[in-house]
Amino acid sequence: MAGTDLYAQVILPLAVEGMFTYRVPEAFMEKISPGNRVLVSFGKKRIYSAIVHAIHHDPPEGFTPKNILDLLDELPMVGKEQLQLWDWMSSYYMCTPGEVMRAALPSGLRPESESKVRFSQHYEDEGVLDSHERLLLEVVKDQGEVTVGELQLSGISKNPMTILKRLVEMGAVEINEFIRHTVAHKSVLYLRFSEQFRTEQALHGLLDQLARAPKQKELVERMLDLTGTTRPEQAPSLKKKELTKSIGATGAVTALIKKGVLEQFEKEEMGKEQDPAINGQPINILNKEQDGALEKIREQFTGHQAVLLHGVTSSGKTELYIHLIREMLDLGKQVLYMLPEIALTTQIIGRIRQVFGNKVGVYHSRYSDSERVHVYRNLLGLTDDETYSIVIGVRSAIFLPIANLGMIIIDEEHETTYKQHDPAPRYHARDTAQVLALFHNARVLMGTATPSFETLYNARNKKFGYVTLSKRYGNVDPPEMVVANIKQAIKRKQMVSHFTPQLTEAIKETLALGEQIILFQNRRGYSHYIVCNDCRHIPKCDRCDVSLTYHRISGKLECHYCGHKEAMPVGCPSCRGTNMTMKGFGTEKIEDELPLVFEGIRVGRLDTDTARSLIQTRKLIRNFEEGDLDVLIGTQMLSKGLDFSNVSLVGVLDADQMLHFPDFRAFERSYQLISQVSGRAGRRKKRGRVIIQTMDPDHPVIRYIIQQDHEGLYIDQMEERRLFGYPPFKRMIRISFRHKIPSILDGATDLVARDLKQIFSGRVFGPQYPPVRKTHNSFMKQIIIKIEREASFERARELLKEVLDGLSGSEVFRSVRVSIDVDPI
Repeated sequence: MAGTDLYAQVILPLAVEGMFTYRVPEAFMEKISPGNRVLVSFGKKRIYSAIVHAIHHDPPEGFTPKNILDLLDELPMVGKEQLQLWDWMSSYYMCTPGEVMRAALPSGLRPESESKVRFSQHYEDEGVLDSHERLLLEVVKDQGEVTVGELQLSGISKNPMTILKRLVEMGAVEINEFIRHTVAHKSVLYLRFSEQFRTEQALHGLLDQLARAPKQKELVERMLDLTGTTRPEQAPSLKKKELTKSIGATGAVTALIKKGVLEQFEKEEMGKEQDPAINGQPINILNKEQDGALEKIREQFTGHQAVLLHGVTSSGKTELYIHLIREMLDLGKQVLYMLPEIALTTQIIGRIRQVFGNKVGVYHSRYSDSERVHVYRNLLGLTDDETYSIVIGVRSAIFLPIANLGMIIIDEEHETTYKQHDPAPRYHARDTAQVLALFHNARVLMGTATPSFETLYNARNKKFGYVTLSKRYGNVDPPEMVVANIKQAIKRKQMVSHFTPQLTEAIKETLALGEQIILFQNRRGYSHYIVCNDCRHIPKCDRCDVSLTYHRISGKLECHYCGHKEAMPVGCPSCRGTNMTMKGFGTEKIEDELPLVFEGIRVGRLDTDTARSLIQTRKLIRNFEEGDLDVLIGTQMLSKGLDFSNVSLVGVLDADQMLHFPDFRAFERSYQLISQVSGRAGRRKKRGRVIIQTMDPDHPVIRYIIQQDHEGLYIDQMEERRLFGYPPFKRMIRISFRHKIPSILDGATDLVARDLKQIFSGRVFGPQYPPVRKTHNSFMKQIIIKIEREASFERARELLKEVLDGLSGSEVFRSVRVSIDVDPI
């Protein structure tokens, strides 16, 4: 029976099922609402920030709820549409609400408690501690207090938690909880003249008074000099840190603040990409085909919520986006512009900001937490600067509180980086965007030169609108496509390093013309692996079922799964022989060998090793743009939206490795990747050239690429997928199981497979090991369920959850880690 007490259903940032009920204290009853952040205790000691999902007067049955400890905001930090999206994601992607919350909110908006270890003053050392216990205790004593997390990362021993537990039992240390307030936003101290000194008369009097305080007088004069005015009422505020540094006198600043001459205040600082840009660059006039496509997009939006813009590379899709953004802004709406990889799309960000200036915010995971919090708070109207009308971001931007959303643009919609793999929620931003748009009654525009086959299928079946752009901007011809036969070149002994005669000659010609080259090799590192020619031993990762890749820059063998590194062996670890050979080649080796083949060539490399920071990436791209490099070598990062006017040659060094990957989408992705990289050639007036090196020139995908026949490959693959029951004709759910002991893993997967097959019959496939059966010291097995489109997908997920709940309740298999991937890619 409902009473006068008020209760809140809250979401905790934990991977625990459901929501939790807390009592609302009287002090918060008039203020609390769904979307508010609150502090609550959970378990015996821990304190978390939670999001209020709903409030009601119905007391819970069977227990007395705890009180909410604090209300952190006056206004909700999560809007109604966001909470709807969280609910949908939790249900559809089969994860907990807390996992969605952790993905959605920057950590700066999620304060929580953490365990701190302190030395117990009452402890008397009786000489019973072993060396590990004594070492850990000394660390705690030296630092005064240390967090449990810091001890786990300290490297004191392989199992610091076991040692800590023994020290607690002995009374040597105490563990207490404290609230870890993460930085909510980054504030900077500014200085300005106090109101009473904002006239020329008061300023002259002040300077006379400061005759005996030369540093203070110099500071006042320096402020006027830096602000470019002699009139203090017009002088803008200055950063305290910069002003102090300019005269080297902290004491003078402090003295003037105490005298009331200057006043100090905080101002939230924006990240570099958020700094206001110059407004007012006019929007480019569209050509005839672009203008026609824009009109068709408008028409398609009258009958469809989402539209696919299928435009060839360099057809000017970005200009269409800009025109549509302007239309949305004129209607008072906001736009979310999604990109697959922020680090490589600074060109697009620059173009958008040239037109729309400080209306544009940028959001991605490479920002500091304070910078991400700034964007989040800005969209809620909680910062000093103008609320962004346009947000450019990667997949995580789907969670931002954009209140007046009018359109979502998904550029390069085919990119797999829109899919989150680990941790949960394992969502696809493209599909999630469709749902978010429904909640806002907004529109979705998906643009690409190589649509994913699922999206193209939906467009052909009228679920999405469909508009094409078939010509490059300026009527530039598509690049000339040439196949170079590696097998034949090796047989004739014509290979120079890793280059066929066709590619070698083309590079020479391009360099002679002063034009630039992109070389694509979708493998980083120096060589794929090393092998002993005597016993055939190949060094492998101890934690993963993969060979180690040699990286010449670090001089180490590295695992590309878990990050493990070890020194390059002098001899074979197995037979002690010294006859070791490197096999295969990566981007490092190409970078190393190019100058040996082409004297004086200037080379840059773009892969995840060289692009670890935004600054490094931008510098490399800028150097190539400005002509400081002749060749840019890279992995698939090169395919993501880069635009270089002087590139006339693209070389694909090894097309075969992508084609033979064991996945039903391998042909589709190979076509997309090679076509996108090829599209970097000849994007202005001159026709470009693409040379594709392969051992199998007659492979059907190579033929489709040469003929630039996306439609032919689509028809071929759709027939195959229909025959074997793959998306888009059936939905898929992949369940992955992990455990360190193979026998326990086998027992768990066999049990689940048996139960699932009783429910789903022939729709269940597996269990089976994936191509890489062991990573991070755990073995993995997978089960796949295929569900017909006309069947209830919601009911299928419910039945699957019931089976997996039974596994988690088993004493034997409780330690098996289970992850669910709905619509895996």
